[in-house]
Amino acid sequence: MKKTLIALAALAATGAFAQSTVSIYGAIDASYANYASEGVSKSTLANSAFGSSKLGFMGTEDLGNGLKAIFKLEGGLANDSGVGKASNTSNQAGGAGNGGAGALTSAGGTQGLAFARYSYVGLTGGFGEVRLGRDYTSAFQLGVASADPFGTNGPASSADMTLNVGSRKALATVSGASNMIGYITPVMSGVSAKIQTFLGENKSGPANESDGNGYSAQIGYASGPIFASVAQQVTKGTVAAAVLGTAAKNYTDAVAAYNGDYTQRGLSFTYDLGVAKLAYTNAREELIESATATRTNASNLIGVTVPVGAVTYKASYVRSVQNSGVAGEADNTGTLFGLGADYALSKRTTVYAMYSRVNNENGNNFSAGLAGGAAGSTLTSTANPSSTGLAIGVFHAF
Repeated sequence: MKKTLIALAALAATGAFAQSTVSIYGAIDASYANYASEGVSKSTLANSAFGSSKLGFMGTEDLGNGLKAIFKLEGGLANDSGVGKASNTSNQAGGAGNGGAGALTSAGGTQGLAFARYSYVGLTGGFGEVRLGRDYTSAFQLGVASADPFGTNGPASSADMTLNVGSRKALATVSGASNMIGYITPVMSGVSAKIQTFLGENKSGPANESDGNGYSAQIGYASGPIFASVAQQVTKGTVAAAVLGTAAKNYTDAVAAYNGDYTQRGLSFTYDLGVAKLAYTNAREELIESATATRTNASNLIGVTVPVGAVTYKASYVRSVQNSGVAGEADNTGTLFGLGADYALSKRTTVYAMYSRVNNENGNNFSAGLAGGAAGSTLTSTANPSSTGLAIGVFHAF
């Protein structure tokens, strides 16, 4: 009897494993990069210029009747130094989503591996998909970043231009949000939608109890050569010049001024001609900085990707117009021109080179990649600075 029970248990275990899958995956991207602005230059061994360096785990379990349990854990890697990319806790100024001030760090100020890219569990089936945890916002991923030939990485990426306003204020929901509940609809005649809500996790009572709360909504169409997407996301905030209550998890930075609501909108379109893929993106940011001033940033991108055998050529042009919202101040304009080529040595390994140049007008400080970073500052304090970025590297997926 005992042997029979053991045999039945082993059989049940075998059946369970047969219906479950778990995958370990990742990528390593390293490049020599040089950034220059008005006679000042900087050389680095950079990472994630072509594609994001990362380590991930994902899996599914078949629950029967078309229902599956899913999970995904994915962390960003800074493989030039061996540390992980930072995350945040509550989608507000206390923790920057891209590893800035206030991000979760280990002792000594260096970041260990954090599953800042994805960290969710959910269910999927005929009804669509539900995700609970950390995820990229649909407005960023599918509305603003989806059409850029260079993605959101490297010196030719449009990210420093299109997301300049949100990045300068430690908002975690520029690209990814924690404490998220998300729903993805089934695809119907090429149309699908991704709707998300996220929580700042503040206690009720204070005037800024909604800070960090927000939503992101996107609807898209993908069929044949056409991809089109429109999206919007909003993160709640309260304008303030000092701490309003760290005990309520509202703020943890005692110095910075805090912004009001942050809104991000994106419209992306691509058309694949076979010999080339054409791309267009219109992006807009709005950030309430005071009772009378709302900073805006409006960007337009046109791009093209041309595959020729194992080589892919890329080019893009971005123009961004930013306004402080202060009465009487002129628009500040920046333009980026990017060129690149990559060569696929195999399905998993690619070598690449890319170059960009950014020019500014009317006192703006948009910049090429690492020359500016999230805050948009350049290597110099020169008015209307121009900057260039160059990256040559290797990308390997596993």
